[in-house]
Amino acid sequence: MESEINFSAKNLTKIYGQGNQKIEVFRDLDLELHEGEMVAITGASGTGKSTLLYLLGTLDRPDTGTLFYQNENIFERDDRWLAAFRNKSIGFVFQFHHLLPEFSALENTVMPGLIAGKNKKEIFSQGHELLEKVGLSHRTEHRVGELSGGEQQRVALARAIIMKPALLLADEPTGNLDPHTGEKVFDLIAQMNKDFGLTTVMVTHNYDLARRMDRCLTLQDGKLYKNHL
Repeated sequence: MESEINFSAKNLTKIYGQGNQKIEVFRDLDLELHEGEMVAITGASGTGKSTLLYLLGTLDRPDTGTLFYQNENIFERDDRWLAAFRNKSIGFVFQFHHLLPEFSALENTVMPGLIAGKNKKEIFSQGHELLEKVGLSHRTEHRVGELSGGEQQRVALARAIIMKPALLLADEPTGNLDPHTGEKVFDLIAQMNKDFGLTTVMVTHNYDLARRMDRCLTLQDGKLYKNHL
């Protein structure tokens, strides 16, 4: 039995610039995401893969189109509501970890929970558990500069799922790592997907990793196509 659709993008259009300088990234793009599935998005550089993730993650708004979560068009909401929704329901892992260097691995992990006003004792306990899951129980008090690239990305993953989001968006999460470390980070993303039932969308140029996901889509000429790897 196929899982329920929990995110649905309809007729997304995004255009940058004006007049003769207009660049149409995509027009009338549709995407349905099922609960708990892993979806790879591939495509040449500059085709709009990251732009699509930013729209799915409500970091940007489309020129036209809708994004439904549990049958609600969330782009009808104001920016303040979207910020709270994003913090609670969407996790992000980028190619560059975007951790705060002045804080420890644990403090970075729990930051979304602190921002949301969660109970400090509970959120730190959950942070410890997550860092143990990603193999960093011995590095909780180390600052970002004391961690390797792979360790930093594992902290970023723990931070992304501390709020138990419905959707995990990963933009080239292994692209800045050596192949062996990248494989380990991907394995962790797949494990977290399974453990927490996350819907996961990952932009990648790594077709070996894309083949291991439930679906692979290619973004080309402003449209998504099934890629049978």
